[in-house]
Amino acid sequence: MTRAYVEAPATHFRLKPETWAIIAEEYKNGATAKDLGAKWKIAPSSVYRYACRDGFTKKSMGDARARAHARMVEEEEAAHRSMNPVGSRALKNLFAPASVDDPEASDPALLAKAAILASGRAMKGRLWAEAKALAGLAESYARLSERTIEEVYRPSPQEDAAVAYLLEKLKYEDED
Repeated sequence: MTRAYVEAPATHFRLKPETWAIIAEEYKNGATAKDLGAKWKIAPSSVYRYACRDGFTKKSMGDARARAHARMVEEEEAAHRSMNPVGSRALKNLFAPASVDDPEASDPALLAKAAILASGRAMKGRLWAEAKALAGLAESYARLSERTIEEVYRPSPQEDAAVAYLLEKLKYEDED
């Protein structure tokens, strides 16, 4: 004679469509057929059968669920960023005092030179608005340092030669 197991799922229960809708939603959200079988006293094969019949298999629903979850995460991150606009790691220490190991961080002349170089890079990248903003920043730093832009940024002899060459070429093309 066989023993009856108390924990064995009863596979003869007939569930209503409303109950199967609940089971389907749990299955779509990641519950396993074995767990659902134990919870609802049905066979795991019944969960698979209904999933195939009604089209809520993990294979068919997985991509849609993953996209919905990704959208939800992005919306939560956007909401968090809107409530905390200084979320960037680069901006967190923006107003911290200058560190001891970098005394030049507060020198307006060096900051003006850095802004001029950044403006030049922006212009090379055809980022006109950024280049204009950085040039204005460089001018402000130059005024703070009581120097002119020319004093702050002295081009190298190679740069002077390149500018002279370009000006000569332009003058030569204008004469033709």
